[in-house]
Amino acid sequence: MDDQRVRAVIGALAGLGALAVLSAIPGWWWVTVFALAAMIGGVGLIIVDINVQLRQHRSDFLKATARLQTPAKPETAATGADLAGVVRLVQAQFVGRLDRALSALETATTTVQRLGGPAAGRDGFAGLPHGSTVLLHRLDAATLAQAKLALTHGLSVEAVVTDSADRERLDAAGIGDSVTILAGASATPYAMTVVLPDVAA
Repeated sequence: MDDQRVRAVIGALAGLGALAVLSAIPGWWWVTVFALAAMIGGVGLIIVDINVQLRQHRSDFLKATARLQTPAKPETAATGADLAGVVRLVQAQFVGRLDRALSALETATTTVQRLGGPAAGRDGFAGLPHGSTVLLHRLDAATLAQAKLALTHGLSVEAVVTDSADRERLDAAGIGDSVTILAGASATPYAMTVVLPDVAA
C-alpha cells in the first residue's frame, strides 16, 4: 500500500472504533459487533499487505545478493605485443629525456665559452662579495698562486705561518707585505679556505 491508502485504512479503523464505542452506549450491540468485525477485517488486510511487501523485498534482496556473489569475469592477461608496446613507450620517453638533457648541456657549454671560456671557470674569486678573506693553511706553489689572484681581485689574504720558511715563501712570491700573518698551526685538512663577510640583517 502507498501512504494515502495506509492513512485511509487507519482513519477507517479509527472511525469504526469510535462507532463501536458510541453504539455500545445506547445498547445497539449489533452495530458494535459489526464495527469490531470490520476493524478486525481491516487489520487482517493490513497484515496481508505487509506480508506481500516483505516477500517482494526478500526476493529483491536475494536477487541483488546473487548478483553480488556472481564471480567477475577474469581480466585478460597481457599479451607479448602489449608488453613490447610498453617497452617501446618507455624507451621513447627515456630517449626524449636524454635528448633534452644533452641539448641543455650543449646550451650551457656554449654559454660558458661565450662568457669567458675555461679560464673564467678557474677563477673562483671573481664572484666573491667584497670583504671576503682568503685564508691559506699551507703555503705551496698552488696556494701562493691563488693568493696572488685573490689580491688582484681586492680580497684580503691571511696565511697561517708556522716557521721562518713560510715567511720566506711569502716574500719570494712577492706578497709578504700584502698578506696578514697568523702564527700557529692549522688543524684543517684544506690548503685554503674562504671566509665570507658577515651580512647585517
